[in-house]
Amino acid sequence: MLYCPACKSQEIYAVAGGYIGQVYLCKDCGYRGSFVLEIDEAAAAGQEGKNDKDRE
Repeated sequence: MLYCPACKSQEIYAVAGGYIGQVYLCKDCGYRGSFVLEIDEAAAAGQEGKNDKDRE
């Protein structure tokens, strides 16, 4: 899963690519750049459960 580094939204899409790499655009905050956060679903699900245990 890709996440916007500015607002942590999943509404981020590749708008250009080529030799220089991908350029992404966030529909929520308007971020445009080549750096995005990529987290696999299993790690994201495991991290959510871990945070819940820390709060108790």
